[in-house]
Amino acid sequence: MPEIKVLQTKQDIDQARADLVHIKDGFLRAYARALNKSAEGTQTEMVRMAREDYTYKADAVRKRMWLTRATWTRLNSSIRSKGSGVLLSDFMGTRQVQAGLSVNVKVSTGRQAIKHAFLNRSRKTGKILSLRRSVIDGVRVGRLPIEGLYGPHPEVVWNTAPNWGKLAGEADGRLAAAFAHEVDYVLQQYGG
Repeated sequence: MPEIKVLQTKQDIDQARADLVHIKDGFLRAYARALNKSAEGTQTEMVRMAREDYTYKADAVRKRMWLTRATWTRLNSSIRSKGSGVLLSDFMGTRQVQAGLSVNVKVSTGRQAIKHAFLNRSRKTGKILSLRRSVIDGVRVGRLPIEGLYGPHPEVVWNTAPNWGKLAGEADGRLAAAFAHEVDYVLQQYGG
């Protein structure tokens, strides 16, 4: 998967170091906080981008992402996202109807019905799952086997060249603004 690399200019970093030289760990404090704010904002933007075309529940998309926060000893942060398809029960408005399930996966397509499908709560986790009984020649075959129903994973949305460029541009702007703000914050809090 491609990476978004956001770097500050040498001039900005040198100016911040000069401003924060009299505060112990001032630069580290400001830069780590700015990286974390930028990563959190980028994660929010990724969730918003995934929900533009698809009707994902925001929580379902966020649970697929891991945010690694920057610390004073490790000045980098990252967001990782992976997984298989998203359960149809994690799309907004999925409901059980008499014929099966009524689902709206993509905003532009509208509702569609899936015969022989149903919602059921998992015994282990308590999560509501979307399932379908096996059907052969239009006839339901007993109670087993049952298969899970999935929609596309959100990584297909932001894993395109235009969306990566958009995310990178927004991350650059977000980091620059957050870094300037955090330098001011550290100066006000610890500068005396």
